[in-house]
Amino acid sequence: MRRFPLLLLLLLPACAPQKAETPPPAPEGPPRVQVRVVEAKRGLLEREVRASATLQAEKESLVAAGAAGRVVRVLNPGSRVQAGEGVVFLDPAPFQEALGQARLALAQAEANLERAKAQLSGNRAALEAQLQAAKTQLQAAERRYQEGKALLEAGALAPLDLKALEAQYLQAQSAYESAKEALARLERAEDVRLLELQVEAARLQVRQAERNLRESVVRAPFPGEVVEVYAKEGEFLGTGSRAFRLATTDRLLAKVYLPPEEAAILTPETPFLLRQNGKEVAARLLRKTDLPGQGRLVEVVLKPALPLTPGPAEARYRKRLTEGLLLPAGAVKPEEGKAFVYRLEGERARRQEVRLLAQEGGQAAVEGLPEGALVVYPLPEGLRDGDLVEVVR
Repeated sequence: MRRFPLLLLLLLPACAPQKAETPPPAPEGPPRVQVRVVEAKRGLLEREVRASATLQAEKESLVAAGAAGRVVRVLNPGSRVQAGEGVVFLDPAPFQEALGQARLALAQAEANLERAKAQLSGNRAALEAQLQAAKTQLQAAERRYQEGKALLEAGALAPLDLKALEAQYLQAQSAYESAKEALARLERAEDVRLLELQVEAARLQVRQAERNLRESVVRAPFPGEVVEVYAKEGEFLGTGSRAFRLATTDRLLAKVYLPPEEAAILTPETPFLLRQNGKEVAARLLRKTDLPGQGRLVEVVLKPALPLTPGPAEARYRKRLTEGLLLPAGAVKPEEGKAFVYRLEGERARRQEVRLLAQEGGQAAVEGLPEGALVVYPLPEGLRDGDLVEVVR
């Protein structure tokens, strides 16, 4: 029994697996630099421009009173009203009384006109009869005067009697002219025309009184929100005095003031962003207006796509700088006033001069490379022209 441990010890080395032989190391080649590459793609290099903006109501009006009176009621600021809805109410009693008086004056003027027309119709026959009688008397007086002159030449009439006949003739002629003028005046209806003008004036007074009665309620000219009320109950509001301020607070416009050269590049297709209290809303260009007396500034008005609140905001848009092959700015290495990149050619990195067009926000636009060229980025320390490289994907 004591021989078994020794036998086991002799058998264990024979049963142990044989260790595989290690292959000899491969001969080392030239060292390679591990790099990453980017593709040079043609595109636009833009700069983000930020400017202060002010959000204001699209439509705002300072509404004035059209008539004078004592204020009896007003709406509270913040009230939303429709077009034509009353905001400030004046005491209507004085306006109603004025309208009643104007209507009474009109009725009186119309009655006077009707009476004059009736008189005109009755007087025409009398005046025509008076004219005919005056004409007959004139003809008789003229005939006697002519006969008197013939008798005077024959010596059968004294000169004094002829003078009397001449006076009668002139008097008849004057009476005829007066009757003729009276009939002509009747035909012209001068008195009736004067009364017609009085009726027109009375009608104007009625329309004025009706307008004043309507103006006793100062109404909203468009739908909006009553921002501020300048009149209080019991106060007297004069004609032309400001009554309230109305604005379309649900439709705001953003106003930005830019130099003319900056505003000139903006078009309706330029995308804008308005940022306010952490909220960003797209906007579009509505109009550009030169400020009077401000030749160095242009008012740029933007319309937000979604509601914001009145007050300050920030407007952002992208300004085109240039067009070229876009690369990360770190891929372009400046040296002695020139710019270089390391372009991948086969397994080597080739140093190549390029023309730097512009650089903005970590991007650079260059020329001098074929589109689609692979450029080393980021640049490893010590990379030299012609180095063997291994691209790390």
